[in-house]
Amino acid sequence: MKTKLISLLLALCAISAQAQTITDTYWRNAQTGEWLIGFTENHVIYDCRTWDIVARLEKKDKHKLTIAEGGDTLNLSVSKQKKGVRKVRFGKEKPVVCEAITTKTLPDYPTRDERTAFKDNGYRSGDSVTIYGWIKNMTPEMLEQGGGKFADIAINNFFTDEEESFNAPLDSLGRYHITVPVLNAAQAYIDWGRSNFETVFEPGETYFFLYDAKTGQQLVMGKDARLQNELQAYPEDFRGNDIYAYYYRVRKSKVDLRSLPDEEMLVFLDYLKQDKATADSLLDLRMKEHPNLSQRYAQYLRNIYVSRVGCNLMQAHYSAKSDTLPAVYMDYVTQECWNKMGTPYTLYPDLSTFIRDYFGYAENMLPDSDAIDLVLTLYQRGTITLNEEEHYAFLHYKDEFNQLSKSVEGRTQEDKQTLVDAFNKTETAALINKVFKRVQSSLTIAAIEDEIQRTSASVQCDSTLRDLYAARTFYNYMDNTRKPLPEEGIQWMNENIKMDFARQMVMTLHGKYDALLRKDFSNTTSLLSTDKLEGITEGEQILRELIAPWKGKIILIDVWGTWCGPCRMAMKHSQELYERMKPYNMYFLYLANRSDETSWKNVIKEYNVNGENVGHVNLPAEQQAAVERFLKVNSYPSYFLIDREGHLLNINADPRNLDAFEQLVKGMEE
Repeated sequence: MKTKLISLLLALCAISAQAQTITDTYWRNAQTGEWLIGFTENHVIYDCRTWDIVARLEKKDKHKLTIAEGGDTLNLSVSKQKKGVRKVRFGKEKPVVCEAITTKTLPDYPTRDERTAFKDNGYRSGDSVTIYGWIKNMTPEMLEQGGGKFADIAINNFFTDEEESFNAPLDSLGRYHITVPVLNAAQAYIDWGRSNFETVFEPGETYFFLYDAKTGQQLVMGKDARLQNELQAYPEDFRGNDIYAYYYRVRKSKVDLRSLPDEEMLVFLDYLKQDKATADSLLDLRMKEHPNLSQRYAQYLRNIYVSRVGCNLMQAHYSAKSDTLPAVYMDYVTQECWNKMGTPYTLYPDLSTFIRDYFGYAENMLPDSDAIDLVLTLYQRGTITLNEEEHYAFLHYKDEFNQLSKSVEGRTQEDKQTLVDAFNKTETAALINKVFKRVQSSLTIAAIEDEIQRTSASVQCDSTLRDLYAARTFYNYMDNTRKPLPEEGIQWMNENIKMDFARQMVMTLHGKYDALLRKDFSNTTSLLSTDKLEGITEGEQILRELIAPWKGKIILIDVWGTWCGPCRMAMKHSQELYERMKPYNMYFLYLANRSDETSWKNVIKEYNVNGENVGHVNLPAEQQAAVERFLKVNSYPSYFLIDREGHLLNINADPRNLDAFEQLVKGMEE
């Protein structure tokens, strides 16, 4: 501790010493408190730009400079320093009284700022933020840190809930410039791992971020950079443990999915409530100690707390035994988190997950859509056609089903099953199922629309959140099925979703899968025929027939599904797998679980899961289930190895750890 203290004092002394000369000094407007200007040996930082010094005259600590940048030229006059103060004249304007910045971050502002609102553009596409930066006095070792020869800027995509990264190359002095697209105000991370700016972007603004590696100073310049400088000086430090961190750090144990009873969920709720109360108290204390900290700073941090607590409480739902959370739990989430969310919603990265999970929970609490009623609604709209017999069957199906329900009351399970099987073989049931198959696409979209409308009505939200939820629902449908959106969905979306950005995200994904659907796939040799398997019901026999043509090769079996995110993630790296395993003359056999023809082919096309030694099989559901029972599949993806003699090996063969997988295969050859 003593060594660290001495080092800190030496660093501050170094900063103070530098303030006695104009070179390598930074100055703020004494009246407004904003960082106004900085001087280096050959440059001046002013107006969010780095200007070249093209002429200079120094006399008794008075300076006259001519600076130039991008075709602009400006004359500066800098007065002699007195007690850490200089007057700087820009051209013929009135001199500005400037104070030397001798601290590592900008000192507290001299005046109060009572604003609480953040810039809000209404969530429109096309807005951006312009960033200039300088990692000054960067050492060669620093080129190995962060983004290396690039400065990285990361922001959260409000729609996909994923981090997006942008980068700009550093010049020989460590400077960079980039324009970053933003949907609205957003939290951002700049040059993380090196400069470490956790900051806020507001649309249409221009900022200059300086990190002086020699002095450790971190300063932000801009027309309105007060919040950004305050966040550097007093960073947000609310931990807000999620359920896993809470159990690990506080309870010294682990927690599994679907394992916690209601009592434990309420204990976690109380913990987070106290955690947030402590954070609020500490913020109150900080605001008293630094009375000129802006209200936007306080508002931003309090909204961070609300969003993080709401996010962690809803994420904890996946660890709850019950699908229905305790009423007091959800009351707190609704009243203290959902109803107190800060805006713009894009500004708080945890909100994207919180909003998704809150809508998802509300959706799960609603009864499923009634398929019979949906078909009748589609018929009334003219979206689908029904002949007289079909229409009659749908009109009277519920009456017949209710009669069935009464007839099974008090009967044995065996008798019940007999009556149900008989009902399912009636002409009415057969006709209903025939129509369901014919109008499946329209019915799916109608169910999605019904779900959107009922869920939105059950949740108190504005049009922005409703549009986000609706667009995400369509987006997720395509992401899960890997199919384009049917025309009915596009029409509904265009009529009901007003947020341009949300519609654009959906239509971009639609275009991707529509193009894949149209892509010619007729010449591929990787889609294997299953004609020879007709009538076979035993899983082992089906598998033996499938692998017979490739006896003599090591065979990797991949049991996957188009609906399985980890399966698709693994397939992104399929060509890397094939290339690495070329020396071993392997065959890769993919068995698809519950995947319709279109989705199945689209995933194969999307990730180019093709090759001479690649085969894909999409078995009927009964045969696929039989094979999986034989292989003892209990998760997806599941991987199995068959040696050159055709023996199924009882070993962990997961190619997602490619180095370990190659060593495993190599060992089989020894």
